[in-house]
Amino acid sequence: MHPSIETHVGVSPSAASAARIVRSALLVLALGLPLVLMMGKSVTSDEIVHIPAGYSYLKTGRITLNPMHPPLIKEICALPLLFMDLRLPVEEKTIREMGRDIRYQWKFGEDFFSTVDVERVLFWSRLPAVLLSFALAILILRWSTELWGTAGGLLSLFCYVFDPTVVAHAQLVTTDVGCALFGALFIYWLRGFLRAPGRSRAIRAGLGLGLALATKFSAVVLLPVALLLVLIYAWTEQPTEADLNPASAKHSLRIPGGISAFVVMAFVAGALLWAVYLFTPDPLFYWHGMRSLYGDKYPKYSYFFLGQFSKTTWPSYFLVAWLIKAPIPFLLLSGAAVVVFFYGRRRTWFDEAALILPPVALFAASTAFAHPIGVRYLIPCFPFLYIFVGRLGARLAAMKRSLALLLGLLVTWQAAEFVSIWPDHLSYFNEIAGGWRGGIAWVDDSNVDWGQGFIELRDYLSRHPRKDARLCNVVTPFNASHYDLGVTLVSSDDALAPPAPGAWILSSHCVARIRARLTSVYGDRPENWIAHTEPTAIIGHVYYVYDIPG
Repeated sequence: MHPSIETHVGVSPSAASAARIVRSALLVLALGLPLVLMMGKSVTSDEIVHIPAGYSYLKTGRITLNPMHPPLIKEICALPLLFMDLRLPVEEKTIREMGRDIRYQWKFGEDFFSTVDVERVLFWSRLPAVLLSFALAILILRWSTELWGTAGGLLSLFCYVFDPTVVAHAQLVTTDVGCALFGALFIYWLRGFLRAPGRSRAIRAGLGLGLALATKFSAVVLLPVALLLVLIYAWTEQPTEADLNPASAKHSLRIPGGISAFVVMAFVAGALLWAVYLFTPDPLFYWHGMRSLYGDKYPKYSYFFLGQFSKTTWPSYFLVAWLIKAPIPFLLLSGAAVVVFFYGRRRTWFDEAALILPPVALFAASTAFAHPIGVRYLIPCFPFLYIFVGRLGARLAAMKRSLALLLGLLVTWQAAEFVSIWPDHLSYFNEIAGGWRGGIAWVDDSNVDWGQGFIELRDYLSRHPRKDARLCNVVTPFNASHYDLGVTLVSSDDALAPPAPGAWILSSHCVARIRARLTSVYGDRPENWIAHTEPTAIIGHVYYVYDIPG
C-alpha cells in the first residue's frame, strides 16, 4: 500500500491557468444548469407534499405532515417562503388532527398550492435545493483534489456536473441530493478529525452526522460505517513505537480514543437531530419517523421491473437501474478506476475505505429495504464514486498519449449524452436500455415520470389543441388543473382495451405499464393496440400523444 501518489507534480503556468479556467467553468455549470432547468419543470409528485409540509413545520413549530422523511431539507427549502405573504390553507389545530392520517398530506399540499403563486413558490423553495447541490460540487472537487491532485479533482467534478440523474434531482425539493451532500460531508469531516484529532473537529464531524440523519433515514447505515472507519484508521494509520515522537503522538488516535470520539459525535448528532425536529417532546421521535416510512404507499400498488409486476422488490433492481441510467462513459471510467485501484498506486487503507465502504453500505441498504421506485435512492452513493474515479486524473500526466486521448473521448461522449436529453434529464437512459425510448421497458415511476413535464405539455396543447383529450399520468390531479390542460384524467386500466376515438395522452409511466400488461396477455396480437400504434408526438420525453381515429 502506497501512502501517497504523485498529486503535486510540477505544471507550467499555462497549464495551471487552463486548470483554473476549467474549474471555474465547471463550478458555474454546477450552479447554473439546475438553476436554469428548474424554471421549465412543473411541480413534481414529492414536491406537492414536501414544500407545504416544510412550510407548516416553520409556521407551527410542529413536525406533523410527511413524517416518513426527516424534516431538514423541507425546512431549509421552506425558509424563503417565510418572507412571502403566504398562509396555511387550514388552522394549526386541523393539521394536528387531520395529520394523523398520512394520506392527508396530499390534500394539504394541493390545498396549499391552490392558494399561492405556484411558479413563485417553486422558484424560491427550489433555490436552496440548487445551492445544496452546488455545495456538494465544491465538496467533491475539494476532496478529490486532496487525494488525486488538480486533474483528479476536475475529473470528479465533471462527472458530477454532467450526470443526468444528478442534475434532474438537484433542481427539486427532495431528499436524495441533500443526503448525498451531508453524508459525504460527514465522512469528509470524520476523515479530517481522524487525521488531526481535536475537540472542535469531533464536534464538526458530529454535526455532519446529524445533518445526514436529519435528511434521510437511510443515513443510519453511516453509523456502523463510521465506527468501522475509526477502527480502520486506528489499526492501520498509527505510528509504531519506534517511530513515535512527541509530534506524531499528539496526532495519534488509539482504538479506545476513537470509540470515545465516536460516542461524542453520536451525542452531538442526536442534539442536532432534536433541534431539527423542533425540540419535540417525544423521546422516540426518530424511531417513530422510521416506522412511518412508506406509510403513504397505496396497498394495491404493484412495482414494475423488466416487464414484471410485484408488490415487493427485486434483488437486482437498483444495480440494473444504475447500469441503465448512468452514462456509459461513466461506467467505463468507473471500470478503469477499479482496474487502477487493484493494479496501480493507491492511497492509504483508510483513504480508500472512506471512498468504498459508504457507497457499498448505502447501496446494500437500498437493495434490501428501499422500494423499487427509482434510481434516485442511490444518489447518496454517487459522490464517493465520482471521487473514486478521480484517480484516473491523477495518472493523466503519466498516461500514454493513446490512453489520454481515450480519456478525452470518454469525457466528450458523456457531455454529448448530457446534451442529447436536454432539458429532460430525468428521462435519460443509456444505450444499454435502448436510450430514453427503450428505458420504459425496464423501469418506471420516478425513473421516467415525476410530474415534471406539465409545462411542456401545456405549451404543446396550446399549439396543437385536442378536443376531449384524456390524460393518464402518475401524479395527483393538481397539475392537470393548475396548468389548465383541459383534459380528462384516466387510469392505465382505462387504456388497456382498444381506446375510444380521440386523443390519448399517456405518460411514460403509464406507457410502460400498459405495454407490459397487454404484451403479457396478448403478445403481438392486434388486441395489443399500443404495440401497433405509433404516437403522434412525444412531449418532453415523457408524454406520448396517441390520436386514435374514429
